[in-house]
Amino acid sequence: MASTIYENFIIENKVASMLDTKLAVSPFYTLDTSLVESAGMIKKINLYTATGNVRDVAEGEGNIDTDDVETDFTTIPYEVKYVQGRFKYTDEKAMTDPNHVNVGLEKMSANMVNDLTTKFYAELGKTTVTMDYPVNGINFDTVVDATALFGESEEGLFMLINPAQKAQLRKNLKDDLKYTEGFVKTGYIGSINNIPVYVSEAVPADTAFIATKEAVTVFVKKDIETEQERIKNIRTNIIYNRRCNVVALTDANKVVKLVKTA
Repeated sequence: MASTIYENFIIENKVASMLDTKLAVSPFYTLDTSLVESAGMIKKINLYTATGNVRDVAEGEGNIDTDDVETDFTTIPYEVKYVQGRFKYTDEKAMTDPNHVNVGLEKMSANMVNDLTTKFYAELGKTTVTMDYPVNGINFDTVVDATALFGESEEGLFMLINPAQKAQLRKNLKDDLKYTEGFVKTGYIGSINNIPVYVSEAVPADTAFIATKEAVTVFVKKDIETEQERIKNIRTNIIYNRRCNVVALTDANKVVKLVKTA
């Protein structure tokens, strides 16, 4: 559908937010630039698990069969695709409204960001490591118990919630929700048990995530590329944005999904 142009005298030079969420997900995933597959090919991601134990042994004793360390993996195929956006405008429209092109480019770029954000949360949601939280909201005990599932290493953990959970979280935690001035970022509201908490509209309802950036990997072939073409006869300009990437859950043990108790 063609873009709508209004007369200049009724246009306010303000553009409403075109992002589904103002919280960028780039700090929360691992970027891998090694993607070499072409669009249409399959990238296989291996999700590994390991079992085994150690034990105290006295003279003449040794390990038993159940102590043996064994590894296994599940292969998950991801199709490599291009994500592409297109913006079309005429010379006449650009002359009628100087903001027309800028708004169109901003919207196209925002769509690319929103696409990556949607895929990121979809991959986090695939984890099988889950924990229920009370109907009245996430509390300190919930966070501590979820953190324990990560074992010894709690380094790099963060928590992602949606706006509907924010008020409940603040009420339930009160002084346990610590605020550090030097850690101010868009969406950051404080930390619980040394875990920074961020709010995003893109987090699914009644769901929260505690994770590290190793949980999801974004494999990219190249950064966003832009290409233009022009149909001279009808003075029409077409701009394309595209990116070739795969967003994948690469370590399900690095994310815990908190789900509201039914």
